[in-house]
Amino acid sequence: MREATDIVPLISQYVQLRRTGGNHQGLCPFHNEKSPSFSVSEDKQVYYCFGCKASGNAITFVQNYQGLTFPETIEYLARRASLPLPATTEATDPQQQARQTFFKINSLASSFFHQELKKLAPEHEVSKYMVSRGLTVELIDTYKLGYAPDSWSDLTHLFEQKRVPVGPSEQLGLIKRRTGGKDGHYDLFRHRVMFPIFSPTGQCLGFGGRVLSKEHQPKYLNSPDSPVFHKGKVFYGLDHSAKYIRSEDEAIIVEGYMDWLALAKAGIFNMVATLGTALTHDHAKLIKRYTNKVLLLFDGDEAGKSAARRSLPILLSEGLFARGLFLPDELDPDEFINERGAQALKQAIQTAPDLFELISSEQWLAAKGTPTGKIQLLDEFAAILALIPDARLKQLYCENFANMIGVETKLVEQSVKKATGGSPTVTGVPKTASVPAPTPPPVPQEFTVLDLNKAPRAEVEILNLMLMKEVYLKEALKADVVDQFSHPGTKGVFLRIAEVYGQMPSKFDTLSALLADKVKPAEVITRFLAEPYTSLNHDAANKLLQDCIKRVKNDDLRSKSKALVSGLRGTGEANPTEQLEQIMNIQRDRRSLNRDSN
Repeated sequence: MREATDIVPLISQYVQLRRTGGNHQGLCPFHNEKSPSFSVSEDKQVYYCFGCKASGNAITFVQNYQGLTFPETIEYLARRASLPLPATTEATDPQQQARQTFFKINSLASSFFHQELKKLAPEHEVSKYMVSRGLTVELIDTYKLGYAPDSWSDLTHLFEQKRVPVGPSEQLGLIKRRTGGKDGHYDLFRHRVMFPIFSPTGQCLGFGGRVLSKEHQPKYLNSPDSPVFHKGKVFYGLDHSAKYIRSEDEAIIVEGYMDWLALAKAGIFNMVATLGTALTHDHAKLIKRYTNKVLLLFDGDEAGKSAARRSLPILLSEGLFARGLFLPDELDPDEFINERGAQALKQAIQTAPDLFELISSEQWLAAKGTPTGKIQLLDEFAAILALIPDARLKQLYCENFANMIGVETKLVEQSVKKATGGSPTVTGVPKTASVPAPTPPPVPQEFTVLDLNKAPRAEVEILNLMLMKEVYLKEALKADVVDQFSHPGTKGVFLRIAEVYGQMPSKFDTLSALLADKVKPAEVITRFLAEPYTSLNHDAANKLLQDCIKRVKNDDLRSKSKALVSGLRGTGEANPTEQLEQIMNIQRDRRSLNRDSN
């Protein structure tokens, strides 16, 4: 997979890179910066940021940038490189085979809906509707918007021609069997603007369809839950917005497809939309892959405020920092932008308040400051505060809430403690019972991650020089220094380098990429891409290597000497000749090392 994936064009999909010397540089996608500090090595197939220290290979980049699991990353890169997945994971797995069938059917339907929209005449009512909503040809093509024709069987006929299996098509909610003794099937989506819903890796999961006339109901019709689609676990638009959420370090959550497109038209891209359903814990966990900051941007009507109130305990319980914005005059985002402009919306987003403060203050105003109103608020918000896992944030909220309603902080803390001790259902969020964590399955040895935290500097320097140039790798191997490494992580990396290089000496440049997802933190072995390594000439680099080798050997000898002396004191032997001789030999070796270095 690594050999089939060139890291430079992969990262260029998300970052504008320019060649500087032997590497490529650009603005880091993992943190906000104005001067490029993100370096990509075409030879080594690894990346490194001098600023935030993010580093790794093609696999870790996709995992961290897109917020994917390891298997999801492999599937994505396999499709991108047109590589078949191993038979053990696809051909012999019925569930995996079924999933691929579902994805192919949805992809065919998505293309059908998109082409149906594109071939409509400008005077068609649907074309006029798209123009009235500001949905340009560019937006339609970018987001693969479509149209389900006002007929009963156009998609059904296409499926028949393509010999698409009936059962999975029915499960996906695209067609339905006729009743009343009639043969065949009919289309479920008819005369609707279609919004395909994609996974972060670009697979079509399902659809949302919007009616074009009031007599058709419901206004929005989503695909039913299926083996590849669960409304409470997916967002609309995440396939496009994931990279912006990552770079902005905040996700804006809106209520629907058109709200999402309104923000896209305004040049705001770090957003996702729920599919007309309430925000769930699965939604919050999904967002947390990319950021721990959330902004709820809901309509200012009672429905929008009620949705925000239900979302608050979910976001806080999942450890997310939430802000909130209710648009004035009950406007939705599209109406707000049309009336007041995109800049006004961006300004409102920038200054949006904390969501807990926003909702609690609104509730406080409704309670009119009465003693009974205070007690009701204490009970309601203490139960929400009890869900916050961060003790510091919980304490600050307690203090602010107490100050707002005019009571002592101690009273709020007591209410929180009471809520924590009970077992109520909090604003629709069941309190989680304490259950033993399941024992994780053993990690295959091939995927064991080597921890390099607190590794000695000299050992880290040797590893980086070994990966920087082949000549230094050969020098380190010749020095036979690995047995003197004191850190198990650096020793493991050294042995892995020696093993792979011994098997494939012609693949030296692949070593860094091979190790990047097997080491924690990955930046420990990619420092050679940055200063001071990049400014070293051959003589300086070789001297640094030899000095580090001597340091490692010297430290090893000193450690052995201390151990012998300590053991000697503990034995109390009258004539410890053998131990003394070993200590003297070690001291002689250390003096020899020091003379060589001088």
